[in-house]
Amino acid sequence: MLASLVVALAGFTGTGNDAAVYLNVTTRGTLDLPAVLLASIIIGMLGVLDDVAVTQAAIVEELKAANQAYRFKELYRAAMRVGRDHISALTNTLVFAYVGAALPLVLLMSLMETPLTYLVNQEMVADEIVRILVGSMGLMLAVPLTTVIAAWWWHARVPQGAPAHTHAHHKES
Repeated sequence: MLASLVVALAGFTGTGNDAAVYLNVTTRGTLDLPAVLLASIIIGMLGVLDDVAVTQAAIVEELKAANQAYRFKELYRAAMRVGRDHISALTNTLVFAYVGAALPLVLLMSLMETPLTYLVNQEMVADEIVRILVGSMGLMLAVPLTTVIAAWWWHARVPQGAPAHTHAHHKES
């Protein structure tokens, strides 16, 4: 929804790169290029969103297995401490992936003596900035949402493979 809103509000035409222009010519303008742009943003985000959601859910399960006394609030807080670091790492991953994919454009822009304010308003540059920002915002929403759902799920359950009780027996020597 966020990607759709940003693409619509920004008025993107979907012609921010050569492939989109060629696609438009090849299909004689019959494709909805802003929708293709939106689809590309969503597909690009799915990998990191899948990664963060699966990892956060697994973190909650492992925390519960390690300490069965954890209730909902403790599970959520402990998993979110890890989740904040995960958001940072995956945001960096997004930036590196998009800059890497757009490296020829980045190099071209660095060689041009054009003001930065002009460059960021070019659709081909703005598309990439939006991908990074929307992807990062998606991560910032996915981590707490996934964590709250997983904490709710696991707070009253015993994960498979976890010890059957929460206290240890110590042998006297």
